[in-house]
Amino acid sequence: MELCRTDVARLERAGYRADDFSALGPDGVRRLRNVDGHCHFFDPESGRCKEYARRPLGCVIYPVNLSEDGDVVVDESCPEWNTVTEAELEDKGRRLRLLVETIQSEARRR
Repeated sequence: MELCRTDVARLERAGYRADDFSALGPDGVRRLRNVDGHCHFFDPESGRCKEYARRPLGCVIYPVNLSEDGDVVVDESCPEWNTVTEAELEDKGRRLRLLVETIQSEARRR
């Protein structure tokens, strides 16, 4: 999951160190770390996100995603994929495109 600076700052204010929950890629984009095949913030005991209220915007938008061709799609590997309405797909797709633009812009400025 790619992170924008706002995502990182919000999680750091909660007491986490950016280098513990994320890694900076060679492309200048910070991404959430995975632990045992799951997000750093996933709690295997409860099966829930430990930071749900502060989760990254990409997590809020999920399961709406972009295909390799740049089309807005729903990730059918998500158990809730079939609950996404057309209106939600359109809204989240627009938000996702803005998020991607922000992340790419931030990476260019590094």
